[in-house]
Amino acid sequence: MTNMFKSALFAATAAVSLVAVPAMAADAAVLTVDVDQMFQNSAAGKSGSSQLSAKYNPVLQQRQAELNTAITAYNAAVNTLKAATKPGTQPQPTPAFLQARDRVQAAQDAVQEVEQAVNQLAGFVRSQIIDHARPVAEQIRAERKATAVIAKDSALASDPANDITSTLVQRLDSSFTTPSITPPQAAAPSAPSTSSKPTQGR
Repeated sequence: MTNMFKSALFAATAAVSLVAVPAMAADAAVLTVDVDQMFQNSAAGKSGSSQLSAKYNPVLQQRQAELNTAITAYNAAVNTLKAATKPGTQPQPTPAFLQARDRVQAAQDAVQEVEQAVNQLAGFVRSQIIDHARPVAEQIRAERKATAVIAKDSALASDPANDITSTLVQRLDSSFTTPSITPPQAAAPSAPSTSSKPTQGR
């Protein structure tokens, strides 16, 4: 389950441009940052992943267990329906079969609800890290008299000597270590309830 939260937080962000300066001096370098490594290695990235895991992993585990139970019941309903169907005739879905099918769909929707909430909040965490990384990147750019700082994935090729990921992460850790996983919007996604809801058959 933990990998799910890491993959959500450390999603590729090739389009990120940390710092860009219009004037391009011929002898000035373009610095690069491995954004995925910044998310993964920074204190803020680790904190965000840990917070998401602590809040959503129990809910996700419960929802997955409910889905597994629903699938088992559905398979049993399928076998019962097959056994009751005469050879050469089409099976006629019974109320029990339809209810079992609907429960699987409801359980799948519940799992997706949690995953969607995690992805939304992971995006919020990433945006905070980027916002705090930009002034740090600008500081490094100015010190090295570079023309720009871009995401490494945005470049077709780059000089390893111009990769400032480690320096940026070290400085970022000194100023920003704990992102919030609670967006300020009133409609921010919240952790789904761990209580099981009865599923009604159609």
